[in-house]
Amino acid sequence: MISVVACTNRLAFVPKMIENFQRQTLKEKELIIIINSSVLEVDLAGYLVLQFPEEVSLGACLNKGVQLAKYEFVTKMDDDDYYGPDYLNEVYQAFVEKKADVVGKSSFYMYFQKGNELRLYNPNHENRWIINHGPYKSSDFLSGATLAFKKSILDKISFPDVNVGEDSGFQRLCYENRLKMFSLTKDHYAYIRYQDPQHHHSDAEDSLLRRRSRFIVHTSSLQRYVHSKK
Repeated sequence: MISVVACTNRLAFVPKMIENFQRQTLKEKELIIIINSSVLEVDLAGYLVLQFPEEVSLGACLNKGVQLAKYEFVTKMDDDDYYGPDYLNEVYQAFVEKKADVVGKSSFYMYFQKGNELRLYNPNHENRWIINHGPYKSSDFLSGATLAFKKSILDKISFPDVNVGEDSGFQRLCYENRLKMFSLTKDHYAYIRYQDPQHHHSDAEDSLLRRRSRFIVHTSSLQRYVHSKK
């Protein structure tokens, strides 16, 4: 049903990628792990593992992973976030029911490790189509860590050959080609904001992320809030 492509250059986060995948209740799935480093040594029996040197961009790595996917639908998973058990189920159901080309989350949970603070980023952008109404804007953005799409899209659209902004560049191309894009619920996923300021590739600062989000609760167990109550 769904192929998961997960790319990392951090050996310590490989177990987290596998845990997120194994947690999924969707039965028919595969995990394609991409190691974007020539120095890391990994032994992951039972998984398809690709390894490319640092000179190969993240965008190029993702394109290579998608090309090898065996299922009709493909989704990215980041190496350092949390994906609840029904994450892939929601993605698959959206493709089946909405007949969308691209799905992802515009509203999503955000967990700040410092202070155990759970917030909701970009509230009130759930269960809605991304309407093509002119030039692409940031308000049309789906979280790159939740980006899923039909594999056939790559016949004409691919991830840009860059290390930063490959997901937004891909979405812009999908938008400009008038593909059907749908924003899912806020549930089943949380972006983890780590305390180490060098951890994240994005240049977004905590202050900006807080301004664009709504406080929910201080908690040491984000799972109880992220999992849908339905």
